Amino acid sequence: MNNMLLDVGASKLMLYANLEEFNKNDYLKLDKARNFLKNVDVNKIPLGKSNIEGDDFYCQTLEYMTEDIEQFQFEVHKKRLDFHYIVDGQEEIDVATGITPNFNDNYNLERDIMYVKKPLHYNKIILNKGDFLLIGMHEPHRTNGMVNGTANKVRKIVLKLGQ
Repeated sequence: MNNMLLDVGASKLMLYANLEEFNKNDYLKLDKARNFLKNVDVNKIPLGKSNIEGDDFYCQTLEYMTEDIEQFQFEVHKKRLDFHYIVDGQEEIDVATGITPNFNDNYNLERDIMYVKKPLHYNKIILNKGDFLLIGMHEPHRTNGMVNGTANKVRKIVLKLGQ
């Protein structure tokens, strides 16, 4: 496993990745995501899909109550990175690294999603207001989890960053 620091302006930020799967080009897309979020009022972006730039970029704004994360399946994507940014609230996201899923007939090309079995090993990540998580293509993950057994309302922006 590899911990990396990325210089983002005046602050330092830890990135966690599996060395075998690390692709620095994925992390170069952080600038696009950061610039987008810095130049919009994240509270006024309408719910649903917006700011679509073909397969390269789009924004999906969500609001929901967190639930028991065990109710959700792990998913993977083939064409886009997921950049999860918490506008308000708190949620658990589970992510597995070092796994290469086999894309099969269950892959939904239109939505770029395939549900996979729960990995034996994964990391539980808690995101709070202002936090983000970049999830690589092919990394199994599940979202919308309660923190410490308490449901709360989340407003989240998921930026889909194409290859």
